[in-house]
Amino acid sequence: MNLSVSVDETGIIRVQIGDGNEYVPAHFLSKKNLDIDILDEQGFKIEEKSKGVEISLPLAISDHILGLGEKAYPVDRKRTRSTFWNNDGYIYSMYSDPLYCSIPFFIKTNKDNNYGIYVNFPGRLTIDCGIYSYDRITIEVPTKSFAFYLINGKTPETVVEDYSRLTGLPFRMPEWALEHQISRYSYYPDEAVLTILRRYREEFGPHAVGSIYLDIDYMDNYKLFTIDRTRFAHMEKFINKIHQTDVKVIPIVDPGVKVDQGYRQFKDGLGCYVENEKGEIYTGDVWPGKCAFPDFFSEEGKSYWKTEVGKFMKNGFDGIWLDMNEPSVQNEETRSMPEDVVHSMNGEKIRHSELHNAYALMEAEATFNSMSKEKFILSRAGYSGIQKYAAIWSGDGVATYENMKLQIPLLTGLSISGVPYVGCDLGGFSGYTSPELLLRFYQMALFFPVYRNHKSKTGNDQELFIFTKDIKDKFREILALRHAVVPHLYWKSILASETGLPIIRPLAFNYPEVESLFTVNDEYMVGKELLLAPILSEGFTERNVTLPPGKWYCYENGKEYEGDGTFRYTGEIPLFQRQNTLMIAGGRIFIFGNPEEKVFYKGKWVDITCNGKEAYVNGEIMDEEDYVLIGKNNKITLLDMVQ
Repeated sequence: MNLSVSVDETGIIRVQIGDGNEYVPAHFLSKKNLDIDILDEQGFKIEEKSKGVEISLPLAISDHILGLGEKAYPVDRKRTRSTFWNNDGYIYSMYSDPLYCSIPFFIKTNKDNNYGIYVNFPGRLTIDCGIYSYDRITIEVPTKSFAFYLINGKTPETVVEDYSRLTGLPFRMPEWALEHQISRYSYYPDEAVLTILRRYREEFGPHAVGSIYLDIDYMDNYKLFTIDRTRFAHMEKFINKIHQTDVKVIPIVDPGVKVDQGYRQFKDGLGCYVENEKGEIYTGDVWPGKCAFPDFFSEEGKSYWKTEVGKFMKNGFDGIWLDMNEPSVQNEETRSMPEDVVHSMNGEKIRHSELHNAYALMEAEATFNSMSKEKFILSRAGYSGIQKYAAIWSGDGVATYENMKLQIPLLTGLSISGVPYVGCDLGGFSGYTSPELLLRFYQMALFFPVYRNHKSKTGNDQELFIFTKDIKDKFREILALRHAVVPHLYWKSILASETGLPIIRPLAFNYPEVESLFTVNDEYMVGKELLLAPILSEGFTERNVTLPPGKWYCYENGKEYEGDGTFRYTGEIPLFQRQNTLMIAGGRIFIFGNPEEKVFYKGKWVDITCNGKEAYVNGEIMDEEDYVLIGKNNKITLLDMVQ
């Protein structure tokens, strides 16, 4: 087995196995070759097996594992075994594996060391973190030609920054996409959509909804890039009406193209579809029936898709929602394409088994490149690099408290795996959502970059305006809060696009030296400054809250807390800010302590400092109406953020 090792100028190490095929190229420029003994020195073992390669590395008692992408596991992935194979994980639960999106990257961390491992192979692989062998991490790759990367860093943050540069920095999230979003399988006809938006404005104000999604029932018999004119007679005029209320419109697009000789979009794609081993078009069932699937790995397939999406966007749509793109195939026993279908890539025929996880990535790339204005794509599936083109949501969750709790470790794990724009279906996609559960979802996800209410046809209505006055008052508060903190999230999203840094994070990611924080699965941080400990149990208004070391200010009760411990808390939205940090809310900067921070504020990067009495922007005293100093003599509450 051929093996070579090289390093780039940033210190990232590339290990090439065999010919080192990388179907999804990494941004790596070798500076020099290294002796392969460096792997032995770090405890790596690489063994050739009959059907591939096995890599193992040490796992100490003090080690913890973060990352691995979208996994229904606790924050610490130690003692888990993960399969990477994009899968339609309908109504998943804790320990369901695999799910929709595969990111074969993780961080091994302890109080002294942090380094990341990225295995760049988009076919099926497994990563076993101390189950098969108690003191080893075991990676099984079913090929003898691929590459993996070692990324050393001072902190988990620096590891993620280097990984993001290696796989591609995230796209810049439009500020409007951070607002509250609504969706349903399905909203139609056009007048019903307009009525729903009007009801939201009347009940909750002009900023109640930032965007609305159209699910598959807007299509003509579920055929891609078509519109059912009995439901949406004049789509462009309809979208223009919605735009006049400052709301964006995002339609769903699946990869299955209906096989129909009378359907122009199918005929125009001939020569661009995935084929079987005989060179015939592969077909499988999706919503419109028998479908062909664009081959996004071929230049012809990409060109066809870009042309069709470009035409479709001329209706006035503001983004695209990519669904069913694992790809999901309803009549196959595996719920996906057979592994022996064939893709064309750089003049070669390559089996789907080698490329499966990258199918959605290539679709997202082609979609992104077809969009001319401010770009937003929400995708269900993805692979390393998806962050360059799309946000990811956690698919078809269930309307239960257990599934709501799961979203925190699942989505923070994905966020620190290089995919900073994440979210879930608020309320749960499938099943009955009570008003209390829906409210807890909204509170729990307050700082999730994607903040979308979405429900299946078979679930109950959960538009926020249908509830009793007392419940609507609580939703009015949370919607106002979300709108108020959008500038903060926009700052963090711009930072993510420039550095790859995650927006939402597990506590342990920021404090890897505090071992107890690896057991905290029901709280999360926003950057390094905010911590949210939501109420996640039915019928409760209290919970245990764990704070990392340092001093923290609570916006709900106006109290200061000394961290590095756990205490009992009673309230609705336990939101804390760390000392010597700042938050942007309602157009103002809320300062606790004496921070020195570079912030994206009012459309530009500025340096904010504070001496305890006054705040300064780029060395000049800030206008008093632009900031608030938090202290013992100035108690600030959640209500102050929205005023």
